[in-house]
Amino acid sequence: MRKLIKGVAVAACVLAAGLSHAVAEELVFSGVATTSDDYQLGVLWSNVLTRTDSSIQLTVVENGSVAGLRRAARGQVDIVGIGAPHFLDAIGKTGSFKEDPDELVELYKGMRVLFAIPTGMAQYVVPADSPIDAFTDLAGRAVGIGRPGGNAGRVSQVLFEIHGMKDQVHGEHIEYGPALDQLASGTMDATLVWGGLPDPAIDNASRNGPLRFVSPDPASLDAFREKITNGKYYIYQQVPAATIEQAYEGRVTSNGPAYFWTFPFQIMVRGEVPDDQVYAIVKEFWENIDRIREQSAALSLISLDTALESLSAEIHPGALRYYREKGVY
Repeated sequence: MRKLIKGVAVAACVLAAGLSHAVAEELVFSGVATTSDDYQLGVLWSNVLTRTDSSIQLTVVENGSVAGLRRAARGQVDIVGIGAPHFLDAIGKTGSFKEDPDELVELYKGMRVLFAIPTGMAQYVVPADSPIDAFTDLAGRAVGIGRPGGNAGRVSQVLFEIHGMKDQVHGEHIEYGPALDQLASGTMDATLVWGGLPDPAIDNASRNGPLRFVSPDPASLDAFREKITNGKYYIYQQVPAATIEQAYEGRVTSNGPAYFWTFPFQIMVRGEVPDDQVYAIVKEFWENIDRIREQSAALSLISLDTALESLSAEIHPGALRYYREKGVY
């Protein structure tokens, strides 16, 4: 009898575990890097779903934007952040995706948009006492340009070229954190960091020594747009010097307003993810957006009013259902 009871108990536990697994639906969110705005968004979004007792769990990982989209298309992750122009590169086999096989390109075409965020920007930073004042002063210097294979390196090379520095800048493919470490040690002259304002990695680095932003010439925007693929989606985001000093409590400065290149950053999902799941997570996100804004200065500019502007792909039907209910589409 004891063996029978024990067997029934084990079976019950197995059954309960199976039911629990069936109820808890997991989606994987792929961010660019642990310091990026979209990664932070994923973490806060995951917290929202947990706090509201959602049946959907969101796990956040980092893969970069290009590798992240590839993983999403193959079904290895479910949600990914990528710039509007880069998605057009993906489905058009241009830019960082020009070597991708046709079957992968067809999978990209099945991806759908949830919303876009306006926060990520490419920021070039140097030590505050650096002799580098203008963007053209980067000629002959060692400059971090992001992870190998990433879009930031490709765009940086275009910027160097249109500023008359083609093949003159020693662009080094390196992660942002190690690049800032090398900046502090003096083995690197400048580095690009992709993020919001304030950016956590820059903020942390500035506590070991003051930093300063160096900007591309704002007059070069037209040439930049003509040179880069899908250039109409790119802008130079102007940020006043006072805003920068306030964000970093004076530890990071700029000689006048800073200009950071950026574009609408789309949060995308595999088209195969069920409509009901997408509707549920999008609704929870927007119904708790004030709490997300409060917890992150970098995400404070996210707004439902601008979430669907300048998209380069179709909106997922589940998300579209929510937006129509809210009267914003």
